[in-house]
Amino acid sequence: MNQIAMSHTPAGFWKRYVAYFIDVVLVYLVLELLSRLFFSAPGDGDIQQLRSILTAVQNQQELSPDQTALLAHALASLSSMLVFSSLAYVVIAGAYFALCESSRWQATLGKHLLGIKVVDAGGKRIGFGRAVGRFFAAGLSWLSLNIGHAMVAWTRERRALHDYVADTRVENVDAARTHMPLWGWLIVGAHALLFMFGVVAVFAAIASAFNAATQI
Repeated sequence: MNQIAMSHTPAGFWKRYVAYFIDVVLVYLVLELLSRLFFSAPGDGDIQQLRSILTAVQNQQELSPDQTALLAHALASLSSMLVFSSLAYVVIAGAYFALCESSRWQATLGKHLLGIKVVDAGGKRIGFGRAVGRFFAAGLSWLSLNIGHAMVAWTRERRALHDYVADTRVENVDAARTHMPLWGWLIVGAHALLFMFGVVAVFAAIASAFNAATQI
């Protein structure tokens, strides 16, 4: 039993966080490329007209027929892009995670770089079907306001909600090398700084709005 416990070491929360960040960046680079191929970017003239339309709407001014048509076209294009991006993400990300995690690597590129892999409850390689199920089960972790992801930090086996649903685990490839590499901690640190900057910016905006309201 002790040998089995030593050979299977669960991956910690931050290693999984950095691995997922790398994977998401790769997926969104592909999505951005596809968006540029299927949707033309608005020109400077269109952007300027849209700004004037937004200004008119804010000032409760009546829009001209041309402005109304441009606004309708912009909204239709935005709606199409949102639908396309959502469907493309499901297809591309689903194929990427499922194919990689059921491959010989048993890991996406992000997980592979961090030295972690996905296994079943017995520590064996998972099949493509289970990998697909695991990807869609991750939606439950998102719907739980990321509590499902945070479960990795406090559950005994360091499993997320979707790991329990798919009956999988994420473990270190080498039980003797479980530490996070320095570059991984640099990514975590950069994200922490961005988060704190965002919090400060939000509070500054609230304070500015409150001051403006009290001076009226």
